[in-house]
Amino acid sequence: MPLISIENLRGDVSLGLWRIDESTEDFFRLYPHLRKFEPFLHEKYGHDARRLEFLSVRALLFEMTHEKHLTIDHQPSGKPLLSNQWHLSISHTRGFAALMLSPTRRVGVDIEYVSERINRIARRFIRPDEQAPDTTARLINWCAKETAYKYYSDDRLDYFEMRVLLADNPGELSVENLKRGETISMQSRVTPHYVLTFCHEK
Repeated sequence: MPLISIENLRGDVSLGLWRIDESTEDFFRLYPHLRKFEPFLHEKYGHDARRLEFLSVRALLFEMTHEKHLTIDHQPSGKPLLSNQWHLSISHTRGFAALMLSPTRRVGVDIEYVSERINRIARRFIRPDEQAPDTTARLINWCAKETAYKYYSDDRLDYFEMRVLLADNPGELSVENLKRGETISMQSRVTPHYVLTFCHEK
């Protein structure tokens, strides 16, 4: 079972990370309560990769809460809602899924696999007053803004309404919500396979 980690970040905030190596049948065998989603998955998703993302997030939710009956719904905006009213944020990319949970604090997370393709679209999301000179920095910028977008979901922020500020310490950064005039602190993690950013309410 390629569960990478579940971390307690602060009090009641947890972060889970999953490497997706299973088949759909593996998930159903390991987590029989997920079998109920099988008809929905075949109707909703034409590609197996999307089904695996869906199942990995629910398997990770179970590993983090040990609750089989929690469900994830979505608002019309796309913001996920947990049936027990906890705050959550979800992200997945090629081969990985990430999940943040807290009963009391807003959270945000984003994960992106490492690829040079980010360089082709950099001008669409990097402001002229931001520093992102290489692929890694651009991936961090992208993930940080996706994280902030989720954290400030009601604001429906445009990429250029957010400004990424890198700190002196590696792995630390902040994002300005220019619409609100507010800044949120974040952390980033860079591996050979993915870039991860996350934040939570203080």
